[in-house]
Amino acid sequence: MAEILFAAQPIYDRRGHIYSHELLYRHDSGVSALDVGDERATSELLFNLCTGVIEHVEHYKMPVCINVSADFLLSGIFLPLNPKDVIVELIERIEPTPEIIAAIRAWVDEGFRFALDDFEFHPAWDPILKMATIIKVDITKTSFEEASEHYHALRDYPVLWLAEKIEEEATYEKYKDLGFDLFQGFYLAKPKVIEGRKVPSAAGEQAMIIQQLFSEEPDLYDLVAAISTDPVLVVNLLRIANSPYYGVARKIESVREVVMLLGLEPLRKWVLLILSLRNSTPGAAKLVLTRAYMCAELMRQSAHGSRAADVAFLVGLLSGCDILLDVNKNEFVNELNISSSVRDAVLSYFGELGEQLRSVEDFEYSVAMKRIDLADPELFQVYKQSHFLVDELFQAMEAA
Repeated sequence: MAEILFAAQPIYDRRGHIYSHELLYRHDSGVSALDVGDERATSELLFNLCTGVIEHVEHYKMPVCINVSADFLLSGIFLPLNPKDVIVELIERIEPTPEIIAAIRAWVDEGFRFALDDFEFHPAWDPILKMATIIKVDITKTSFEEASEHYHALRDYPVLWLAEKIEEEATYEKYKDLGFDLFQGFYLAKPKVIEGRKVPSAAGEQAMIIQQLFSEEPDLYDLVAAISTDPVLVVNLLRIANSPYYGVARKIESVREVVMLLGLEPLRKWVLLILSLRNSTPGAAKLVLTRAYMCAELMRQSAHGSRAADVAFLVGLLSGCDILLDVNKNEFVNELNISSSVRDAVLSYFGELGEQLRSVEDFEYSVAMKRIDLADPELFQVYKQSHFLVDELFQAMEAA
């Protein structure tokens, strides 16, 4: 069954040709970008664009305009698109703070173009105006006289002027005669809902991130790219890297720097903690992370080596992905490019990994039923050690 991915509304030039398409957040339930928040709207739209409608974008062979939240701008990452294929729209809720101005300058240096959406023509925006490619004028909020005054006052700026929300021919002709370059509105074309098969954003993003984190030899570029699909995760990792917990002398400003600073093992722990706390209660997160540490320690004690311990940790983690990441376990695990031994252990308790997982889950049941006295004493020591490691991780999270 087709699902709503987003809507696309064309923007036309003076010759009546399509200049670009503005992508608009849409959801099957009817909720708006305001309802879900700017961060989530940006993340979902980007995810649906990059995973569900590549043919749609390739078909148009022209730039797409995408609204970007302030947190995404400040996150130190960039859109996962070629800069020539996208125009970044600054939504009206963004304030032109020094931090925002610096972030936009970094984006421009990377080759991205910016459109000032619902521009207020306030002096505070002057630094950004100098970097803009397009000024969008909402003609329902700005009168023709005001638009004309601003247009003539700023004619020396090398920007394109776009009149949006045009609903009749006479209005279109007025702004065209004034000298505007681009036009958008129901008179020209209404937004078209783009449908397709939507990969669940939570499962899809988290599967990709976890896959990269626990691959045998993680590639730095692929790992950074995977983490960068989740703006909220990036913001949290940047906050942690710049916290007193790490005591770094200079400010960490990119995902790559975060990965290099933290190192693979601490990064795995932080990412798992952030993802788990987003989708579950602290108690559930501690339960599954403790299980994962126990599986890893049991494998380490069996003299299989650190690599085998990493695999066992992944088995413990995936066994609780339904409560840790709020996904369907069978669907999530089957989407991952993992070995059959890991998949069989998680879903069927098969093999040595599966037997270890079952013993750990049986121990969890004994703890829940307050029957620790009946549990294996050696397993109890592994539990105490693992529980301590998880508690330390949570305390570090609070301190960051």
